[in-house]
Amino acid sequence: MFHESGISRRKERLFFTFLVTLFTMMFGGSVALKDVSVTIPQAANIGDTITLQCHYDLEGEPLYTVKWYKGQREFFRYIPKELPSTQIFPYYGMDIDIGKSTPNTVVLRNVQQNMTGKYGCEVSTDAPNFYTLLTSAYMFVVQMPVGDPEVFVEKDIYEIGYPLKGNCSSPLSYPAMNLTWYLNGKRVKESFKVSVSAPDAGNEKRKPVSAIIGLEHEIDASTFKTGKAVLRCAAEFFHLYQKYIEYTVEEERPRPRPSSVLGTRDTSSGSQLALSFFMINTGVLLAVIIR
Repeated sequence: MFHESGISRRKERLFFTFLVTLFTMMFGGSVALKDVSVTIPQAANIGDTITLQCHYDLEGEPLYTVKWYKGQREFFRYIPKELPSTQIFPYYGMDIDIGKSTPNTVVLRNVQQNMTGKYGCEVSTDAPNFYTLLTSAYMFVVQMPVGDPEVFVEKDIYEIGYPLKGNCSSPLSYPAMNLTWYLNGKRVKESFKVSVSAPDAGNEKRKPVSAIIGLEHEIDASTFKTGKAVLRCAAEFFHLYQKYIEYTVEEERPRPRPSSVLGTRDTSSGSQLALSFFMINTGVLLAVIIR
């Protein structure tokens, strides 16, 4: 009941603020509260301590309250006129470091995966205007990957006109990593993309998964540089992880003709043999003449 009534009061205040703002804009006034923004990590690893920041410009208006929400639920409130000025509303799995939290920041310790979601900061000025602005951003609490991506290629040597086939897989993470193919530094499209859960993940809601992409790219005359081509699989995981692995394939050379395999005929040896027979015959003939 308390939670529902709190949401109702919040809606009433927002509606009232909307009417006041509209009235002020229509009759040439200016809204005093402005530039409300939040700085929230896009991603945090399980167990991290993170800081949520709320920035605002009151432009001389007195501050009434600063409230923090996860989704629609309020979990932190700052009211400078009250003692204590800070209030915390219990939220399952959320550990707020109240000693380090301020009117502009909230510090969360040991974040877990259920802390993934949208976080909003609502700032309100005091009487007589009661301006209110709300802004929000999304944060993922992730399971970091450990290790490098792995590349498998069908074969090491390719002939022009044949497809280059392979796949790249990432280490386990949550959510799935982003994998991208590059051939000689140029991005190429994957032939398929799937995510495979860890075999021992069970019935977990947020299961660690391995991302897998395939490759089927036709080899042409421009593929090989000095007989080689470099295939790269790049793996990215928010701002927390960037790695890649490279694999070199070679161009298949034309097979040599049978004459090249068996060897060429040595014409000089034949000439020497003929000369030897000629010398012998000449010697025999001279011997007969002398006799």
